Amino acid sequence: MHCIVRSADRTLVEGNAERIVARSPHGEFAVMDGHAPILAVLVPGVIRLLIDGTESTIVCKGGTFSLADKNATVLVERPYMLEEIEPTAVQAQIAELQSKESTACLLEEITYLELLCHVKETHA
Repeated sequence: MHCIVRSADRTLVEGNAERIVARSPHGEFAVMDGHAPILAVLVPGVIRLLIDGTESTIVCKGGTFSLADKNATVLVERPYMLEEIEPTAVQAQIAELQSKESTACLLEEITYLELLCHVKETHA
């Protein structure tokens, strides 16, 4: 199946996908060639892809996933390819945000940044 992973400003991955694994509010799901059409909301988490024989890992803050007619489209918010995550820079952002007055939005951002660090550590 053809797959494209896009954010508002760039295409992260595009090609022939053998497997796509992502997370919705109901849990992790996987699709492979021949899967029935599906539309899902994505929550903060990891997207794992096998495209043209290459494994890719993307962390996103959310997005949408659709599969129809052998075409998978993944639209993501605030994506980071695994190799783009710089733990030192992310830890500095977390420290800066923790010094500010706590709000729900701020806590959500800190949680996302912590997810980035965790994914980088576990996939290193």
